[in-house]
Amino acid sequence: MESSKAGIVIKKNPLYDNSDSASSKSKMKAHLNVMSVMMADVTTEVAMAKMERKINLLMKVIEE
Repeated sequence: MESSKAGIVIKKNPLYDNSDSASSKSKMKAHLNVMSVMMADVTTEVAMAKMERKINLLMKVIEE
């Protein structure tokens, strides 16, 4: 799965096997939680960049 807006590429991690062991499931869950935080951080950065561009545009309009 790829997101062109945020520049994130998500691929299956070959280090995780498909076994049903409890430790494997907990590792996968922890990995997904970390990926969620990383995606949230990138989304916040993108939103902040958009807001900064809008503010800069408004400042230019006010100065003119």
